[in-house]
Amino acid sequence: MGKSVLSFEEEEEIRSKFIAILLSGADRPIKRKINFQKELFLFSKTFPKIFQFFDFIPHYYGPYSQNAEDIIENYNDYFVSDSKGIYLTYEGKKLAKESLEDFSEDNREKIITSVNLVRSLFDSLSTDEMMFLVYKTYGFTEKSEVIDKLLAKKEYLAGQLLKKGVITERRYKELIRD
Repeated sequence: MGKSVLSFEEEEEIRSKFIAILLSGADRPIKRKINFQKELFLFSKTFPKIFQFFDFIPHYYGPYSQNAEDIIENYNDYFVSDSKGIYLTYEGKKLAKESLEDFSEDNREKIITSVNLVRSLFDSLSTDEMMFLVYKTYGFTEKSEVIDKLLAKKEYLAGQLLKKGVITERRYKELIRD
């Protein structure tokens, strides 16, 4: 994809709005930064035009976006990252609501469906389950510090994903194959 013609501030606004929408998809924080990065990765994969603004790279624990990390750390009016997890402030909830209203009805429905799916499915996963699924589906293993540990227990992790209804029996077999 070509280089964006938007200013840094405009790109930051897009990232902030998209993160706010993700976090608004459930009435609970995302437990850990690792989980936040993976949920954002999965949510943004649904929207290629948005995905490009996050510049995900292979990192120690899978796909990682420094841009997303910076948004969470630097926009304290909207986002909180503390021992409870990552969640929205009152202003962040307003940002999410207003951001959704900017989309056409069709796109808004797609976004709401996608964010609800990501939050309902992936909030229930352990960090290992989520990382295993992301690694096996999308790669990003080049710099991983945990891929070998996860692959060593792939039958267990794939079994947990199957038991939780996140994957099918067919996908289970794909995940445990070498």
